[in-house]
Amino acid sequence: MSAQQQPTELRHIVRLAAAIAALIAAALAVPMLLPAAPGAGLALWEARRRRPDLPLRHFLRSRGIWLLVLAGAASSAAFWLAVATRDGDWLAAIARAAIAAGALFFTIRIIEGKTMKSILELVPQGQQGALAGFLGGAAPVSSGAVADLSKLDQAAVSQAIKQRVIGQAQAVDESVSLIFRRSRLRRPNKPVATLLFVGATGSGKTELAKALADEMFGGRIVRVDCAELSQAQSTQRLIGSPPGYVGSDQGGWLCREIGKTRTGILLFDEIEKAHPDVMLTILALLDEARITEQSTGTTFNATGFTIVLTSNAAAADIAQIVSASEAGPERMGRVKDALRAAGFKPEVLARVDQVQPFGDLSRGDVAEIVGLFLQKYACDVGIEIASVDAGLLIDLITKREALAGYGVREVVRLVEAAVVDGLLEARDAGYKAAAISIAGDIVRVAGVA
Repeated sequence: MSAQQQPTELRHIVRLAAAIAALIAAALAVPMLLPAAPGAGLALWEARRRRPDLPLRHFLRSRGIWLLVLAGAASSAAFWLAVATRDGDWLAAIARAAIAAGALFFTIRIIEGKTMKSILELVPQGQQGALAGFLGGAAPVSSGAVADLSKLDQAAVSQAIKQRVIGQAQAVDESVSLIFRRSRLRRPNKPVATLLFVGATGSGKTELAKALADEMFGGRIVRVDCAELSQAQSTQRLIGSPPGYVGSDQGGWLCREIGKTRTGILLFDEIEKAHPDVMLTILALLDEARITEQSTGTTFNATGFTIVLTSNAAAADIAQIVSASEAGPERMGRVKDALRAAGFKPEVLARVDQVQPFGDLSRGDVAEIVGLFLQKYACDVGIEIASVDAGLLIDLITKREALAGYGVREVVRLVEAAVVDGLLEARDAGYKAAAISIAGDIVRVAGVA
C-alpha cells in the first residue's frame, strides 16, 4: 500500500468505527435493537471493505442492513414477550429461530454484496437509456477493406516478382495465382489467402513476401518479427495488456496496425520462433481474419490481408524432399510431415491455404543474384558496370557453397566486400563506368573512360 493510500484507508476505518458505534449506542438506548447491532455492524464493515469506492451513506441506505436490524428487533420482542407471559415458550422459540434464520440470510447476502445497490442504479435516470443501449450492443468491430486486384495483370505481376526473387519461379507463380483467385472470390470472414513459406534461410521467403506487397498491394506490409515474440507475455505486444494493467491504454500494436493499414501483406517472419501462446493468439486471425484487442475488446478485421508465415524449420529435410521429388500431393504430404516433426501443430497447418517449399538455389541462380546486387551497388554508387570477369562469379559461387548454411545473405556480403570500395574509388576518380576482374584472390575494379 502506498503512502498516499494509507490516510484514505485510515479515514475509511474511522468512519466505519463511528457508524458501528452509533449502531451500538442506538441498541443500548433501545434494548429491542441489541441483538441486531453486531450483525448489522459486521455486514456494514464487510460491505464497506468490498466497495471502498462508494461513500459510507450508500451502505446506510441499503435495505438489507435495515431488514437485519428489524429482524433482530422482532427477535428481541418475541423473547421479551415469551419471558413476560411464560405461556407461549415453544411458539416464541420457533418464532425466534425463524427470525434468526432470516437475519442470518440477510447478513450473508450483505457480506456477499448482493443487497447493495447495483452500479446501474447509481446512474442518473436520464442517462440510463443510453447506457442500456450500449450494454445491449456488441463489442466494436473494426471494418476490414477489400483487396481489389482487378486492375492488375497476373502475368505481369509474376514476371516483375521473378526479377526480384531468383530461382523460385514455382513459388512465385503459385503464390500469385492463389492470391488473385482468392481476391476474386471475396470470401466473408476470411483473409485473402494464408501462405506458409518454408525452406532454408536466405532462399527468398521474406523477399517474396515483400515483393508481393510491392507489386500487388502498393507496398503495404505489416511485418511481425517472431524472433521478438519468444516469451509468453509477447502476446501483449500483439493484442495489448488486460484492462487495468500498465500499458492497457496503448492497445495492441498488431491490432492497431491492422486497423490502420486495412489491406496488404501481413507477414509473420520466422514463425517457428514465436512462443506457443502467440500461435494460439493468431489462430483466429489465420482462420477467420479477426483478432480481438485485449485491452479494449475491439475486434479488428483482417479480410483485406494476405497472411504470409515464413519458417526455417526442417530446412534440410525440406530441401532434400524438394530435390528428390516432383511437385504434387505426395511431396506436399512429406513436407507437412517434416513440419509436424519440427513442431508445427496440425491446427496451424490446417489453417494454411498453401504450404510453399523453397528449394536450394542452383549455381545459375546464385550467378543471377550476384549480378543483381552488382548492379544495385553500382547504381547506389552512381557508376555503370562495363564488364565482369567470369572468375569473379566462379569465386563468389564457390565461397557461397562453402557457406551454404548462411544462405544468399552471405553472397550479398561477399559482393559488397569485393567490389564496393573499388566502385567508389572509380567514381571519385571521375569515371562513369568500371570493369571488374579477378586475379587469384584479388578483385580489381578499373575505371573505364
